[in-house]
Amino acid sequence: MIGQCFRRRHLSVAALALFAVTACGSEAADTAEATGGAAPTAASQAGRAADSAGTAAASGQAGRTMTESDRLFLEMAEGGCNAVDFPSFFKAFSGSWAVREKYTAAMVTQGMTGKSSAQPRGAYLDRNDFPIAPMDYEFVTAASAAAFENKPDASWRDLSYVRLEFNTANDNRRRVDWLPGIFQKHQTPPPPELEEGLGELVRATGGGGTLLFFPTETCWELVEDVRNPTPQP
Repeated sequence: MIGQCFRRRHLSVAALALFAVTACGSEAADTAEATGGAAPTAASQAGRAADSAGTAAASGQAGRTMTESDRLFLEMAEGGCNAVDFPSFFKAFSGSWAVREKYTAAMVTQGMTGKSSAQPRGAYLDRNDFPIAPMDYEFVTAASAAAFENKPDASWRDLSYVRLEFNTANDNRRRVDWLPGIFQKHQTPPPPELEEGLGELVRATGGGGTLLFFPTETCWELVEDVRNPTPQP
């Protein structure tokens, strides 16, 4: 529940087990063509190390350790692949370095809109710059999640929550558009009819970006991570 004051951002084993059987959200009803990205390739095996939540806590390969959370996220990702349940797969992908290592394409297009370029998966993964992290039943920016963890008196208001939009192309490509912002839940007081969740987006606080996943023989893999510039006031 967003109103809770979380002491740590790391998800408990029990919470991850619940996530493994609960979809993180519904996909967009209308089919939309996803564009851009590199050609799909077979996903590689997981094996490098990073912090258990998979956000920007440390760069490079040094010090990465497979944890129980990573193993549960890998199981969640595999379950999402087998069930063709992209939201569950995406929750796992955003939650663990191990999942991202296993389901990232050989080449990834990264950068700002209009200035992006393809780079090898190793270089992309070593940047440890995936923009989103799961938090309870919502998603936040990875940067705010890392800051949240390091702040002893942090509350949910210290997190930058994001709105996600899932789109599916005819060939099963999946596009995720994300946008950080202020939501109805942040209002004082929040709307009386709002009982759970974030509610509607009130104001964007950044440019967000696009994540593109191509289908493989058994699942999906990330082929594009492009960010949008922050709108000028």
